[in-house]
Amino acid sequence: MQNRKRQSGITMWGMLFVLGTLAFFMFLFFKLLPPYLTDLKIKSALESLGRQPDAGSMVLPQIKEAIRKRLEIDSADDFDLEKTLTLEARGKMKVIRISYESVVPIAFNVSALLNFDHSIEVRGAE
Repeated sequence: MQNRKRQSGITMWGMLFVLGTLAFFMFLFFKLLPPYLTDLKIKSALESLGRQPDAGSMVLPQIKEAIRKRLEIDSADDFDLEKTLTLEARGKMKVIRISYESVVPIAFNVSALLNFDHSIEVRGAE
């Protein structure tokens, strides 16, 4: 019975540490969420292009325009396709790749660098 009187729970410093750690990770979550949401939109646009039956017969400018239209609809049009989209022929298949980096400033001179790389294979025109 005497032991119960000595138990007092978490201290003020312990509570501040827990709250500070929680606040830090929530801060990181909200800073890194927008680039990941944009990446989901880009991945979705690329996959929907791959589901089109005529995707294999498209040339690079047509592919860029098709993806650009989808990104405008999804409000992700601040993305530069000219530098990130590549088209590679592998036999009868075409590989459409979007590879890019996103730099997210965290605090002062600390930034997070996020690398994204998505590719799909489509059957080329015969």
